[in-house]
Amino acid sequence: MSLHTELRGCQQKIIKVMINNHSCFLCLSTEDIDQCDKCKKVFSCKQHLKTHRSGNNTCYPYRVQYDCEMGRYLVATRNIKQGETILHEDPLVLGPYTRSKPQCLNCFKLINLKSRFDCPGCDFPVCDEGCANGRYHKDECEVFKSVGFKADIENVDEFDQQYSAVTVLRLLRVMEKEEGLTTLDKNSNAEKCDHIIGMLCNLMDHNEDRQIEHSDIWNFEKEFIITFLQKFKLGNRFPEEKIRRAAGILATNATSLELPVTGYGRGTAVFPTYAMMNHSCMCNTKTVINEDHSIQVIAQATIMAGKEITNQYMKADKPTIIRRPFLREKWFFDCCCGRCSDPTERGSHLSSLLCHKAKCGGSVVPSNPLNNKSDWCCLSCEAVTCLDRVQSVLEHAAQLISTPVQEDSVVQHYERVLHQLSSQLHPYNHLMIDVKQKLALLYGNIAQYSMVTMGRPAKQRKVQLCMEVIDCLGKVETSGYTPWRVKMLSELTKTKVAVAREDYSLGQLSEKGLKDVLVQNKFLMLYIAYQQATVTGKDN
Repeated sequence: MSLHTELRGCQQKIIKVMINNHSCFLCLSTEDIDQCDKCKKVFSCKQHLKTHRSGNNTCYPYRVQYDCEMGRYLVATRNIKQGETILHEDPLVLGPYTRSKPQCLNCFKLINLKSRFDCPGCDFPVCDEGCANGRYHKDECEVFKSVGFKADIENVDEFDQQYSAVTVLRLLRVMEKEEGLTTLDKNSNAEKCDHIIGMLCNLMDHNEDRQIEHSDIWNFEKEFIITFLQKFKLGNRFPEEKIRRAAGILATNATSLELPVTGYGRGTAVFPTYAMMNHSCMCNTKTVINEDHSIQVIAQATIMAGKEITNQYMKADKPTIIRRPFLREKWFFDCCCGRCSDPTERGSHLSSLLCHKAKCGGSVVPSNPLNNKSDWCCLSCEAVTCLDRVQSVLEHAAQLISTPVQEDSVVQHYERVLHQLSSQLHPYNHLMIDVKQKLALLYGNIAQYSMVTMGRPAKQRKVQLCMEVIDCLGKVETSGYTPWRVKMLSELTKTKVAVAREDYSLGQLSEKGLKDVLVQNKFLMLYIAYQQATVTGKDN
């Protein structure tokens, strides 16, 4: 049976059960299922019951649903509280990117020529014998050893094509295991990995779109992955169609690992359940990638039973003019969420310009935000601005920001830029907000503008900048712990405390007034610590 036939069969099976809640909460199978005797909210096949429960044996509050327009997506099986863990998942596969510098194939550390250790099985450099025998490296090492391939890594500072096939090969091995488990292969260690049954066919590869729209990547995969594997007579074991399927799954569903910035390469991983979450530009969850490379999805707002559980594929501070084209380019869909449909982006105006007509200065927004080629219009005078002019203004602004005048300090440069762009860009345009965030962090934290030596006008300016950033970004990320919110709130309260102490020393603020400011600061720091612990904590 061909791979396409298998996929069609899988899809047809899903369609048959899409309105049948008496199906496995995860793979949607209707065969050999039982209701969870603990939560009574879902049914599960025997393979996936353990996936339904956390390490402390509580039931995760989600199930997979399917419809013809949305595909697979996750919904809440009960009311979910803010801060509650919805999903905790280990990677199905992980490894280096297809364009990778030499790095340890087990722990992702960059290779040090002086202390390198070559794996005895395949000659790929790793950290030591422990990494050579590590659980992540063993799959491809066994394959390379079986065909007599020995890596030849000399330059550790540049992309090396010998790494391009590694993660694809790891996924191909997982696919082999799934096929073996499906046919009751006794050598596949079913007790440990039978949970992967039915997971891979749920993941999209977008290969038809990728071949047409990403021809450069398609050709790269042919040269450095398919040809590489077939060169070692693995074509019968891994035909091109299957290799393409694995590469497409990775390209469409993989998530970047969070590795230390210094001394490490880059890694990517596939989390099958997480990959089924749909995107929303106003999502209701936060994602945390833990040190052990597992992923945790946490509710950043209350989610009612039956409501969709959504993720965000891009940072919230990206405007629609950037966000929608990137989502189309990378994931082949056009987002039509409430934020994308709103010309003002929920009042954040992250995309907005200012009207160039004399005595107007109104907000200029897309006439049709769901059409990436739409002209723009002024909300005040209704004057139309063509898309080419909008792009020209934004390109000029970005160039101005990235090109400081030599005699300016960094603070002077950013303040000068804000002044020069104030007649062209909305005060909350993403370029302006980015500069304001940087300025808010510079004031009070560098020698020339330390909190001790900085005058009252500079302190007031810092407060203003923090409040503008909080007001703007708070419209698109309304709740929960976010790095920008923590930074801005911390800087804001630190400055208010400094001003209060200064006023107290000058006799302009009473002792009670100072104590009130200090108490507010303490409570805010406790709130930030609580939010951070909620998001980065373990299963609750």
